[in-house]
Amino acid sequence: MNERCNTTIDYDFDDGLRLERVSHIVPAAEGTENKLSNDGKIIQISPERIKELEVNPWLDINKDQKEKVIEQLRNPRYIRGLGSVGIEIALIGDPSAEELQAVYYGWGGAFRHPNAQREVVNMVYTNPDVAYMVMNGPGIGNSGMLPESVQKEIRQTGSYVSAGEYYAKVLEHVARDYDKVNVAGHSLGARVATGVAANMTPGAVSELRLHDPTGTREMSLVDIAVGFFGKEGAENGKYVKESASPTAKEAGLTPLTVEAPRLRDIEYAKGVQFSLEELDRPFEAPKNGWIQSLLVDPSGLKRNAFEGDLREAAPNVRKRIDILVPELSHLNKWEDIQTIVERVRSIPHIPEISQWDILRHTHANMNQPASLAAIYSADLE
Repeated sequence: MNERCNTTIDYDFDDGLRLERVSHIVPAAEGTENKLSNDGKIIQISPERIKELEVNPWLDINKDQKEKVIEQLRNPRYIRGLGSVGIEIALIGDPSAEELQAVYYGWGGAFRHPNAQREVVNMVYTNPDVAYMVMNGPGIGNSGMLPESVQKEIRQTGSYVSAGEYYAKVLEHVARDYDKVNVAGHSLGARVATGVAANMTPGAVSELRLHDPTGTREMSLVDIAVGFFGKEGAENGKYVKESASPTAKEAGLTPLTVEAPRLRDIEYAKGVQFSLEELDRPFEAPKNGWIQSLLVDPSGLKRNAFEGDLREAAPNVRKRIDILVPELSHLNKWEDIQTIVERVRSIPHIPEISQWDILRHTHANMNQPASLAAIYSADLE
C-alpha cells in the first residue's frame, strides 16, 4: 500500500497529475479510519506536460487550430429527438476521425461560454485525432426542456437515467458516423454521462470515464452550496491564481451569440417518430430554462443515486469504466465511491471498473482546462 504523506493541495501542479488506482478498502480496527489499498499502479502526468497544456494552445503557432475550434462552436447541430425535445450539440476536433468522444459538462455548462471554449481548445490540442461532441443541457442555449415527468423524477430520486434516454437518442444519431464511441463527463456531467450510457445499445459505448461524479451520498442543499460554491469556489480561485494559462479575456474569448436555427437546419434523430406538428415546431431557447439548473439539478444532486445509475449503465459499456476522484474533493469522499464500485463489481458480465484517485487535488481541478484535457486524454489501461 502506498502511503500518502503529502495532502496539501497542488494548486500550481508542481507534481503534475498523479493518478493512483484504488483496489479496495481494508477495514481498520475499531475507532480508526479505513485504510486505502491499491495495486500499486500510478499514472504520472508530468508537471512539464501540464505547463505545456496551459500555455501552448494559445501560442500564435496554434492560432489556426484555436480559431477552427471556435468556428465549430459557432456552427452547432440542432437535433430533435425523443418526445420532440430539441438538443443542441457541437462537434469539434477532427470531423473525419474514426473515434467520437462525447463529453458532458458540469452544472450550468454551456459550450458558448468563454470558459467552455477554453476547455475544448485544450481538449483538441491534447488529442487532435478524435472528434468531440459537447452538448448544451436542458434550458441552455437552444436546448429545450425535458418533460415535467422527467424533471420530477430527477428531483425526487436523483436518478439521471430517464433524462439519459433523451440524450442517448441524440448521441446515437451523431454516433452513426463513427467506428468507436466513448462517453465522459465531469461533476454533474458525470451523472449525465452515466444516464446516457444506461440507455445506449449494449456495447455501443466502448469506454465510460467519470470525473468526480456527484450524488454519491445524501447531502442537503446547504451542504451542496457550501461545498460547491463556498469551498470549491475558493479552491478554484487559488488554482487560477497559480495557473500559467491565459484567462478567457486574455485569450480574446467572448460569449458566442445564440441564434435560433432555420427549420432546414434541424435534424431529426433516427428511430424516433414525429408528428407533422412536431416537424414544424420551431427550435428555440425555452423561456423557463433556469428551472433545470436552479431547481431540478440541485434537488437531484442531493440524493444518493449514483450507484443505481451506474448499475444500469455498466452492462452497456463494452471495454472499461474509469471513475476519477480528486483526493481532496469537497463534494465526494473516495471511500464512498470505492464502496459503490465494490458493490457494482459484483454484477455479472460487466467490463473492468477502476477507480483512480487524483492525488493532492480538489473538485476544482476540473475547472482548469489543462488538467481537464490531460485527464480526458490519459491512457488508463
